[in-house]
Amino acid sequence: MKALANDKFAASVMGLGTPKRPFKPTATYIPSGDCIEFVVAPDDYKAQRLDGLVTVYYSRKTGKVVGGLIKGVKAFCQRVSQHAPGFRISVEVRPLRLEHVFLAQLWTESPNPSDVAIIRVYEELIKVSGQQDLAVDVGDLCQA
Repeated sequence: MKALANDKFAASVMGLGTPKRPFKPTATYIPSGDCIEFVVAPDDYKAQRLDGLVTVYYSRKTGKVVGGLIKGVKAFCQRVSQHAPGFRISVEVRPLRLEHVFLAQLWTESPNPSDVAIIRVYEELIKVSGQQDLAVDVGDLCQA
């Protein structure tokens, strides 16, 4: 058995953790938590609660949105379906598009118009989720 120099050993071990496939943005419904987690970039992130529905993940490197968590999906779907017929139509076409979730939240639970920061974050979430074509299968959860 031939011994490796420290630098070659370190390089070989570090290569083990390197993904073989390129990163692909994802959105996943997690039934046990009744939440949707979405990730659009593999960056290290910090989480910031936006409101009662969404936590946003911001890249520690760039400060840009790299993902987030939508919690209470079932209750959200039930609440919005009662007040927004357009949302009922959009969830009948599966999978559920995340940009529709963000739009529905703004339509039904609009923040104070003077709170421009929250509105801007929702605009960014809508843009990012639309560009990445993020959608998730939540089964019959959002059906009326």
